[in-house]
Amino acid sequence: MCQTNECDSHTQESTSLKTPQVDKSSLSNLRILVVDDNIDCLYLVKVIFEDYQAQVKTVTSVDQAIEAIEESKPDVLISDICMQGKDGYSLIRSIRRFEAKIGGFLPALALTGYAHPQARAKAFEAGFQELIFKPFDPDKLVAEVAKLTQLRYSSINKQTFLLNSVSVMETYKKVSINTKRIAKCQCIN
Repeated sequence: MCQTNECDSHTQESTSLKTPQVDKSSLSNLRILVVDDNIDCLYLVKVIFEDYQAQVKTVTSVDQAIEAIEESKPDVLISDICMQGKDGYSLIRSIRRFEAKIGGFLPALALTGYAHPQARAKAFEAGFQELIFKPFDPDKLVAEVAKLTQLRYSSINKQTFLLNSVSVMETYKKVSINTKRIAKCQCIN
């Protein structure tokens, strides 16, 4: 949907899985920040979530995303990985470094049209909680965002959240280690 040169292997995999339906009211007033340098993809994601009465803000760069987060922290971040200039990895690493200093947690989902075997692991290491390949199934995207919102609000206490049975504080430690490595996006847009 968002790109024209997708990998068939992940397309077949995503369409063969049954995606649970999400109640439209469950995402009502959810604040979602979408970051992608592809205007068509931004528009598509915005339309999908506005149908669920979510409040969607779209930006086309990492710098704009950081400004938007500083203005009004969203409930969920959806970010493309490969963008001109700074990539989605640098965005999520910046967010996780900031959270490690002051606390808080912003659930984040990565989107990418570049399917390679290490994509999921690399996204998780950077600080994303989920990765979806383009072209994506809109129902799957909505279901994953719904899961991320439950993650945000299922806190044990004010400083620790459960993240797939691993505390976010442990994830912060991993992210801090990973941010010391310099990783460049090798994606082809």
